[in-house]
Amino acid sequence: MKNTLITAFIVGLIASIAFIIFQPLFGLATLTSRHAAAYVNFGGYSESAALILSWFVHVSVSIAYTVISTVIFNFNHSLWVSSAQVIVLGWFTTLIATPANEWVVKLVTTETFTPLSELAPLNTAIGPKFWLHVMFFVFVIFGLWFKKAKIDKK
Repeated sequence: MKNTLITAFIVGLIASIAFIIFQPLFGLATLTSRHAAAYVNFGGYSESAALILSWFVHVSVSIAYTVISTVIFNFNHSLWVSSAQVIVLGWFTTLIATPANEWVVKLVTTETFTPLSELAPLNTAIGPKFWLHVMFFVFVIFGLWFKKAKIDKK
């Protein structure tokens, strides 16, 4: 169990960094820069504190998604299931990304829990955000396969 969590942490960290590096290639401003700007503008945080906080939130969420993906992978790591989870988790995270990001920004800047009914609607578009989330889970699955191949080689 400890090795599984360590693997999920490392893979999630790498995938979260890749997400931010590749985000501009999808025509999007980075999530961390948008969150940091909101923390400064609406929450009165210093720029450095806002940037650190935005990265902490992003990496934490990425690791949480990676833990879910790791559980699925450890249960069944067939190519079919791995491909399906990339698409399903990519779609699910795209759906909730806009309202979830809005909720987090409001939580950090107002220190209150915003009712779900007051958030932006789910994002149902198949566009850059979807492909970016799919890319994130491809990185995750690749990392998990890489780790599995190293273990199998021993």
